[in-house]
Amino acid sequence: MKSHGIWQGLFQGLIGVGWVIGVTQAYAADEFNFNWLDPEKKIYVLQNRKYLKANRPQLSVMAGPGISNAYRNTYEISGAFSYYLSEMFGVEVFYSTLNNRENNTFEHLKQAAPNTLPVVREIRSQLGLVAHYVPWYAKINVFNKVLYFDWYFSGGMGSINTALDTRTSASSSPSYSKQDFLALFLGTGHQYHLNQNWIVRFDFTGSIYQAPRFGDSGENTWFSNYLFGFGLGYRI
Repeated sequence: MKSHGIWQGLFQGLIGVGWVIGVTQAYAADEFNFNWLDPEKKIYVLQNRKYLKANRPQLSVMAGPGISNAYRNTYEISGAFSYYLSEMFGVEVFYSTLNNRENNTFEHLKQAAPNTLPVVREIRSQLGLVAHYVPWYAKINVFNKVLYFDWYFSGGMGSINTALDTRTSASSSPSYSKQDFLALFLGTGHQYHLNQNWIVRFDFTGSIYQAPRFGDSGENTWFSNYLFGFGLGYRI
């Protein structure tokens, strides 16, 4: 009789534990789906923003490498002025100047085929106006320090100033022909908030433009150029 009572008690206890787990899982599912909090799905942000950028002018300075020119090592320095109309949408005007140096690939080509140099177009500067769309504002824990950041996407138009290397022989002195093109700019990046004024920016920008296929002759075709930028921004 005592043994039967023990087994009956254990059975009832297991049923009770199962019921508690089931209720907890159901509650957790509703909690994570937020159906219980927002049946009409009108809540889009569940945390308060610690750092605001709307209606605050922002100045940024960045620098970084280019990754598109097969025959040049390219480095960029850029400045930008941004203004956000809301926490999600803003505009930015930027200017970039680029430094180009012949890389090892070009040096090897000059040695291997000094009279058949490839068509090389250097991008010397960029000027653009882009719109920023910021769908994500989040925070991460880095070495026990919470960092708040925005993840933005950008798109717009502007102009690029290029220089076409017109040499046909490695023995000739460098000679460049300047060409300007209308460009489409697309990009993405992060802005990490250090405090209410200072931010750290990581930026990736691509320019897409049409130019003659063979440098200064042939049908126009599409070219692209991509740059990484890292720097600081200051909000007034």
